[in-house]
Amino acid sequence: MQIEKLLLLEDGLNGPLREAFSNYEAKDLQFGESWLCNLASHALDEHDTAVVFTARLSSDNFVACPLKLNSRTGRAHSLSTFYTSSYSPVVCSDTPELLFTALFQHLAKVERISTLTLSPMDSDSPLFVLVHTALARAGWKGIHSYFCFGNWIHELGDASYQAYLAARPSRVSNTITRKTRQFLDADRGQLSIVQDGECLEDAIQQFVAVYNSSWKQEEPYPDFIPHLLRLSASRGWLRLGIASYDNKPVASQVWLVSEGTAYIFKLAYHEDFRQLSPGTVLTAYIMEHVIEKDGVSRIDYLTGDDDYKKNWMSVRRERHGIAAYNPRTLRGNGMLLGRTLKTLVKKLRGRS
Repeated sequence: MQIEKLLLLEDGLNGPLREAFSNYEAKDLQFGESWLCNLASHALDEHDTAVVFTARLSSDNFVACPLKLNSRTGRAHSLSTFYTSSYSPVVCSDTPELLFTALFQHLAKVERISTLTLSPMDSDSPLFVLVHTALARAGWKGIHSYFCFGNWIHELGDASYQAYLAARPSRVSNTITRKTRQFLDADRGQLSIVQDGECLEDAIQQFVAVYNSSWKQEEPYPDFIPHLLRLSASRGWLRLGIASYDNKPVASQVWLVSEGTAYIFKLAYHEDFRQLSPGTVLTAYIMEHVIEKDGVSRIDYLTGDDDYKKNWMSVRRERHGIAAYNPRTLRGNGMLLGRTLKTLVKKLRGRS
């Protein structure tokens, strides 16, 4: 059994490991090396380092876990941020539980990690249960899962845009028709989708301008989105929608298309133009594009249970995290004690 620690931005990935991450990127682009490297470059906090731990029995029999390690607290967390809607370790083995157990033992005994959290994960996947079991076998304590957020999707199959729209609540299709007509009336409104090319940088600046004029909170990692847009353009993922009114950008949306799935990543509209519903108009415009021109079979609204998503999607899933404490460290023991006392208080309150 061999345990290896790679510094993602310095050591990089190669050989079977790079191929495995590429295969996982086909499942969800957030699992891939490109996404993780962009996150590591532009969305880490002070004292955080992006690493990939691997446990392997041979060159093609391994598991890999992308993490961020905090040198000040001794904590480890999945290599994810609030931008991340799904996280997964990479499995290239018929005996993953054995390998994960060895990996988690290494994190506890050698790396002296105090707490480990992995999120957001698909709690319905066998991997979620497997990780939980491996942590217990590796000696971690206080292992528990916790709710992260809801995730709304719609499976299109080979349905056309008109078929998709007909399956939505009638008020949705009626609103789209009415608001689109109003927005485009007298040629005051314009809709466009940028995928790459010379206009990309202008489109990025328009997105930033709209975002800064919206209700959204200030970006804690302002470089992440612009670099993601450039990366996505280079990979052919990007569908950056811009709605302009009287030649002023008033709504913008970042959609990413990969392997038959359209991910609705970021939405924003200018507060002063809310009455025109530019967000609704733009969503419908991009939706038609990805269905009719890109031929996607799934739409994924990513993070959150916002009420409006129920109008566009049909299936709700959940993302959960796993947390565990290392009793071999002082900080881990303290966190474990706090977790135990908190659980006890809840039980006592429930009985009373």
